[in-house]
Amino acid sequence: MPNDEIERTWTAVPRLTPPDRRHAFFLVLAGPQFGEIFPLEPGRELLVGRREDADIPIRDDGISRRHAAIRVEGEGAVIRDLGSVNGTWVDGVRVEAAPLVDGSRVAIGGATTLKFAYTDELEARWQLKLAESALQDPLTGLSNRRHLEERLAAEVAAGLRHARPVSVLLVDVDHFKAVNDAHGHLAGDEALKMVAFVLRGAVRKEDVLARFGGEEFVVVARETPLAGARALGERIRRAVERSRCAWQGQDLALTVSIGVTVSVGAAQLEPGRTERELLESADRALYLAKQGGRNRVVAIPAAPSAR
Repeated sequence: MPNDEIERTWTAVPRLTPPDRRHAFFLVLAGPQFGEIFPLEPGRELLVGRREDADIPIRDDGISRRHAAIRVEGEGAVIRDLGSVNGTWVDGVRVEAAPLVDGSRVAIGGATTLKFAYTDELEARWQLKLAESALQDPLTGLSNRRHLEERLAAEVAAGLRHARPVSVLLVDVDHFKAVNDAHGHLAGDEALKMVAFVLRGAVRKEDVLARFGGEEFVVVARETPLAGARALGERIRRAVERSRCAWQGQDLALTVSIGVTVSVGAAQLEPGRTERELLESADRALYLAKQGGRNRVVAIPAAPSAR
């Protein structure tokens, strides 16, 4: 092939984009915005806080409107607390100001954990994917029990601090063993994925949704009183009842029973026992729903268990 034709051939081939240059990032490892990535612009101080116009806006009730400021310096950064109520913690130590290096973890507001990374975007996303996989149920893609327990503790602490209700819904697939026995465990897996899909469509973005184990799911609804949580449970129940799981030419019908409970303020639940109290109350409500004939929602207020 003549040289000019070779040149034309190479010109027609799309050039590969050179690898991204290394930059500073914040990766959200825990909190309401789990999974987000914030590129950190060098050369100026960036505001971290709950304000909508913050350079790094974090939607977490425990975070102050002007919580902290960060300035990237070379391959590291310096973070300053701006007099926040709940403090800024770097690698487990509360700080007024501290340097950050690649891998430093910054906890703010009690629920949100940020990881400082100095790398290219591809590597940053890979690091985040590793963090997600450790907190994600592999079958349904929902949060796993470990992540649920972390988020529930944070949501309850914020609810107690601000005297705002936090509702917990425990969702259980009715007669799930019969599905496995009649159609096999692969059909059961598809049924769980279908229920997870319906749950995603029913809850708000700020709610916590997790697979609790087996055929049980948990929804944590912030700032939702008992009546609102019961209405959410009814919405979920009806949505599952209307849905069908396609399996080998058959449409499998499913229903769920739901136990609902709520915590309001420090007077109802003892600090340090609140997460367990809520889950136990939701489990008692679920038992009543099962005893009442299944495919129903039962809501009860949280009450401390006997010691």
